[in-house]
Amino acid sequence: MWQKNVRYLDYNASAGISGSVRDQLIKYLKNEETGQANPSSRHRLGQREHHILFQSAGTISRSFGEDVTPEELIFTSSGTEANQTALHSFAKSGFGIVVGAAEHSASYEAIDELKRLHPDLWVRVLPITTSGNHDLKSLPDLAVEAKASGIDRLGISLFWANHETGVLADLPGLRQVLTGLVLPSSLHLDGAQVWGKIKLDLRNTPADFVSFSSHKIGAPAGAGVLWRRKGALFKPLLPGSQNSGLRGGSENLLGILGMGFACEALDPHGFQAITGPLQGRIETELRERLQDVAIWGSDEVRVTNTTRVSFRGFTSYQNWVELLDLRGFAVSHGSACRASVIEPSRVLLAMGATREEALNSIRVSFGPGSGPADCDAFVGALVELVEEKRRVQR
Repeated sequence: MWQKNVRYLDYNASAGISGSVRDQLIKYLKNEETGQANPSSRHRLGQREHHILFQSAGTISRSFGEDVTPEELIFTSSGTEANQTALHSFAKSGFGIVVGAAEHSASYEAIDELKRLHPDLWVRVLPITTSGNHDLKSLPDLAVEAKASGIDRLGISLFWANHETGVLADLPGLRQVLTGLVLPSSLHLDGAQVWGKIKLDLRNTPADFVSFSSHKIGAPAGAGVLWRRKGALFKPLLPGSQNSGLRGGSENLLGILGMGFACEALDPHGFQAITGPLQGRIETELRERLQDVAIWGSDEVRVTNTTRVSFRGFTSYQNWVELLDLRGFAVSHGSACRASVIEPSRVLLAMGATREEALNSIRVSFGPGSGPADCDAFVGALVELVEEKRRVQR
């Protein structure tokens, strides 16, 4: 799947296109009788494509729980669009918005645009704890503040699993807090990092909306999906032909097909069986072989493939990702690069990390193609690199 001589440890960024998905898409494309028509067309060719699309939508919906139906899915161009569609709906509906402090930039950075479009929009940020989960104790106070400001309903947007630390939201605790709020609320969860990693049952979550991204599960990038609970208030960005007018444009049939093919192979238990031991192995080794390391979110329940580690004692950014790349390992620092300036992770800063800790950190994320040899080779290279950097700094 990946370039030879490079061990890929960045599955949270993209799982790549799985071999089975690639083969099935090629088979579809080679069939001269398919792919000719718009699935929204009323003629027989169009209706054949619509039937193929509906079958794929059914496969996707079943990956979200037995009772989820294709009619509840709004297909998008990405997980980013899915997140922002939910947020725009909250704003257009006149809701006050609460967004988590550790959300993906797909959600967090959309707030400025929403404020521009809706100058009177009420927005507050829900803090996270030092262990990396949502500070649910602060939510009732935000609801009281919103009600005092004339808000009559809240739209709340939070991660299900954090993209940097892997921390899983406390959904039972969240449900309990939402039930006791002084205002009715509608919850959106960013589910990009849980799809295929844990068993999903969307109907039994407290969410009204959950967003997902195709390239996190082995399908091609360029497609996403937003699940909408039946009856949840929703105002689309622009009316159109998709989902009974809930989204404009023609359906991305290939993107939806790819997601459907990927969903056929999803096995959360198998994923956990592969990645869980690797997560434990790498974190144990790093703690034993390196001093002054911090593994973020390790006191919380996490998805089993994600480790976020900081190296303490450095006063300036060390180019960890690039140096590890030269040693044959693809990882992520999880922070934004703008104008050639490396910025510290906003997530780690929200957890109480110092600027230096947030800068000198990397994210390692495993996938189905990872194995113990990848873990051991990586730990060896990383320990050597950190010790070399510390010798130079002294």
